[in-house]
Amino acid sequence: MSANTMPTDRRSFLKHGAMVAAPIAAVAVPSAALAADDGSRAKLARLQDERAIEALHRSFLRQINGAGDCAALVTSSDAVAFEPGLRAIAEDHAHDTQIVLADDGRSASGRCACTVELATEFTGDTTIERMARFEGQGSHRHEEPRVLATEFVKAADGWRISSARFV
Repeated sequence: MSANTMPTDRRSFLKHGAMVAAPIAAVAVPSAALAADDGSRAKLARLQDERAIEALHRSFLRQINGAGDCAALVTSSDAVAFEPGLRAIAEDHAHDTQIVLADDGRSASGRCACTVELATEFTGDTTIERMARFEGQGSHRHEEPRVLATEFVKAADGWRISSARFV
């Protein structure tokens, strides 16, 4: 086979066609992909925001239950207002946490079904209450189903909780 003749079988045709088409495809595809925005960037940003809010929510519950400091998770010191006697919050996994992102993407609200453990202190002066305090049982613990309503805002460094309360 000489240099002037080209083989005419199917394999050589595909090989030479691919070699010619590769530089054209490399130039044409990125510009076409950048020009055709079908909203996938907005969908991706929205999905990332939802995942960040869910992670913040889980971290908030861990901090509350572990008696940790939630200052880095909230916007202000009065953002969280729970009643006295709150001992623990357990998320009810039978119900999904509902997160609604605002249209502008700068705020969101969430609702989470949970079980709350509360402790009611014995403050009376009856014989039974005095006996309970004497035995080291100065409170009554009980659980109640509640819904935790949370408001989120997007700050420069990420999502923060602007309000958390039971409804």
